[in-house]
Amino acid sequence: MNPSYRFCLLVLLLFGILEIPQGNAQGGDLLIQQYQKGPALDGAYSRWSLVPGVQLNYINTDLESTSPKLALGALLQIEYRVSSTVGFTTGLYDTRIAYSYPVQDSIGIDKLRYWSIPLGIQLHPTKRVSLGLSALYNSFNKGRFLRRIEEFESETPYPKEHFKNSFGGVVQVGYHFFKKCYAYLNFRWATRSNPPTLPQTNTNSGFQLGINYTLWASKKRL
Repeated sequence: MNPSYRFCLLVLLLFGILEIPQGNAQGGDLLIQQYQKGPALDGAYSRWSLVPGVQLNYINTDLESTSPKLALGALLQIEYRVSSTVGFTTGLYDTRIAYSYPVQDSIGIDKLRYWSIPLGIQLHPTKRVSLGLSALYNSFNKGRFLRRIEEFESETPYPKEHFKNSFGGVVQVGYHFFKKCYAYLNFRWATRSNPPTLPQTNTNSGFQLGINYTLWASKKRL
């Protein structure tokens, strides 16, 4: 057989082999149309989202005599994403703090309530995991002092001047599940100079365990 003919036949054979998988495989656009799957949809994200949630607080003061107690709070968070992996967050948190301490022959309990406004950044390195860092402004709303002596309990509201507004921050790690749910763990702190004539403190820190639900999200962007 003529060498040039053999070479042409080999080229045609190789070309046919290479064309077989390409002809049988579906392109990305066709995959998206048929199965709503593909690289573009995997990177889709919503620009805006509105997220309510609840959080369990375990926060203590900087005083050696106090012991933290569990307190249930709530939040409403807004996230604005600039990309599929980076977003900015703000909102309003109903932050509740409770701790106990000895008072003479009884136990005293402070129950405090703050309106907290976060301003932070949210990172989404994977589809499931996210990391957050926020600054916090805490506006003192109200507080109560409870005193327990055996079965007797009394309650006294704190005057506004006993506690002050404060600044702080939050570090967060969370996990997304069930498409719209998000569980997270926070380390939160707040600080401000304390009134020298009062025994109460405005400095506190501790952990928050919460769960959020995406109530609304804008149309996804590719």
